[in-house]
Amino acid sequence: MNKYNISPEAYKATQLIVTCIIAGLCLWAAYGIVRVFSPQSRVPAGPPSVGPAQLYRVTAYCPCKICCGRWADGYTASGKPAVGLIVAAPPNIPFGTVLGIPGYSLRAVVQDRGGAITGDRLDVLFATHQEALNWGVQELMVKEVR
Repeated sequence: MNKYNISPEAYKATQLIVTCIIAGLCLWAAYGIVRVFSPQSRVPAGPPSVGPAQLYRVTAYCPCKICCGRWADGYTASGKPAVGLIVAAPPNIPFGTVLGIPGYSLRAVVQDRGGAITGDRLDVLFATHQEALNWGVQELMVKEVR
């Protein structure tokens, strides 16, 4: 045991989480597995090339069974973990496209798809169901950043 009177495994996991938070990394935990992702590794570096804005109907979701049904496994359609600033977009917008979505993020990455996400619809990811409900449905001018 240690000064916190917890098991060595729990102490080691706690130290990893604290170290990662101090280092500015994102954490994703599901099914007892902790994965570490750096926000800087999600979007390529370099100057953005901003495209014209387009009007989209933007809804929200979270990785729960209510929002994702049988696909609620913690991963997106691109195979990436369902964490961070992720957008579900129609198939004509390739995975990896970076979008500027007012009120959500200026650098959200398309990494997911959805049955109802076609045409001028986008779906933005939130960590909790309540956050997704709070977003509601918004008509927004969205720009392709990269």
